[in-house]
This record gives sequence, structure tokens and C-alpha cells, in this order.
Amino acid sequence: MLSFLQQVDLRLLHSINSDWANPILDWFMPWLTDYSVWKWPMLVVAAALLIWGGYRERLLVVMTLVLVLMGEGVNGTIKHLVNRPRPFQHLQNIRHVDRSGIQISKPSPVDKGRSMPSSHAANNVAFAFLMSVIYGRWGRLVWIGALLVAYSRIYIGSHYPSDVVAGLLLALSYSKATVWAVERIWQNVGRRWLAASYGRHPHLLAGPCELTTIASAKREI
Repeated sequence: MLSFLQQVDLRLLHSINSDWANPILDWFMPWLTDYSVWKWPMLVVAAALLIWGGYRERLLVVMTLVLVLMGEGVNGTIKHLVNRPRPFQHLQNIRHVDRSGIQISKPSPVDKGRSMPSSHAANNVAFAFLMSVIYGRWGRLVWIGALLVAYSRIYIGSHYPSDVVAGLLLALSYSKATVWAVERIWQNVGRRWLAASYGRHPHLLAGPCELTTIASAKREI
């Protein structure tokens, strides 16, 4: 069974990375997945939301930071334990696509494998989940970007499909658990010590329907 799953993983990697490649995606995917492109715009937007945003916008920034830090701890620990090299480091003839061009891989030893799980996929899925909780149906549109980023990590040769799936499942697990825990803390602390704020926001992150869904998800984890 494990051998079969590994074969599927490799076949899907080669399909996405090579068979389904085209010049438009060769330009778009590295641009989409490069944090250096998005770092400063994201920091500027986060600062603007903290300064001029309303309750939900400030909550979004704070909770995003919490989930990113949570993800760094969880994903970083698993990366260290699994120690899996990236496809372009470990396999022959993988297209390593970045903004400078395309290089065909040749296997070489690496000191630290950083492939499993995908932190890009995990962080974007955690953010999409958070947007869905805070903004409802409009927030769910962010899932389109999250899934595109996850796909891009396979396309550019930096991750196996299994790395991306692992990142997605991990992110959903710790995001749901964190949101559930924060909401429960707010119900206890806010009701007792912050009555005025609690009166305006009886549910810190979610309305009653969403909170029920989160609680159900927590029981399933």
C-alpha cells in the first residue's frame, strides 16, 4: 500500500511539474509562490488594517499571526523529524522553476530536508480557514488563492503532492483547534472580566452557526 501511494505521489509530481507545464504557468507560478514578492505588501496591508480597520480586521491580523507562529512550530518540528529533501534536490530531471528561469535538477546531498510538510500550503490554508470563520461566504473566496499556492509548490518542483496534502491537513487541524480554544477562552474570560467588550462581541471569532461548526470540528480532531 505504501509503495502504491509513493508511486501515485511521484506520478502526480511529474504530471504537474512537467507534463502539464506551459510558458504562462512557468511565469505565473514562481511569482505567485515567492514570499519575497508578497512580504512587503502583506506587511503594509496588515499595518493599515491595525491602524484603520475595524474590529474584524484587527482580529484577523492578530489571529493570522497566532496561526503563522503555530504553524512554524508544528511544521518546523515535522520537517526536522521527517527530513525529506525537496524533489529538485533528490530526483533527476525535475523542473526547478523560479523567477530567474528553469533549471533541470540533478540529485545532490542536502544537510536538512525541508520538503514535508509544505509550510506555504499550511500557512495559506490556515489563513483561508480564518477568513472563512471571520467573514463567512466572502472569506471563503480566499480558498482559491490558497489552493493555487499549494498547487504552485508542486509545479515549481519544491514539494511532492503528499507534502502539500500534509500541510493542508495539519493547517486545518491546528487552525480549528486554535480557533475553538480562543473562542472558549473568550467565553470564560470575556464574560467575567471584559463585560463591555463581551456585550458588543459575545462571540470573539464566530457567530453562533460558525461556532457550532468549530466545536463539532474540534470533537472530530
